[in-house]
Amino acid sequence: MTSIKDIWNEHRALEARAAQLLQIVASPVPDPAAVAAVRWDMAQALAQHCAREDREVYAPLLASDDAEARLAARHLNEEQGMLARRFADYAARWPVARMAREWEVFRSDTAALLLDLKRRITREERELHPHLARIEHRRAAA
Repeated sequence: MTSIKDIWNEHRALEARAAQLLQIVASPVPDPAAVAAVRWDMAQALAQHCAREDREVYAPLLASDDAEARLAARHLNEEQGMLARRFADYAARWPVARMAREWEVFRSDTAALLLDLKRRITREERELHPHLARIEHRRAAA
């Protein structure tokens, strides 16, 4: 089982990749090759992280006997949607040729998506992880 610390470490790694991608798209000169490399790495990491989080954070919270934890997990899961899927859709919408041709729009789309990622990470850590820690503590004490 993944610990909350492991999830937080994955969050920090995703934030580092996001910062790297933002740094690339901050340039007024298109660099689709650099974007493609970072974006591929980020897509893989995000897909793996979301699958693990669904299995080891959301599922236990949704199945718990703690009504407050279930409500928080359900609310955040519904509100946030499938971030890995959104990232894959974003990558599909922006092939290298279009990225180079519509760099300004791409930059804006990238920034918006990465802001959503940052918000999700913040909310999960603030709104879900305390519930998970409490549930795990109760299990260990039983």
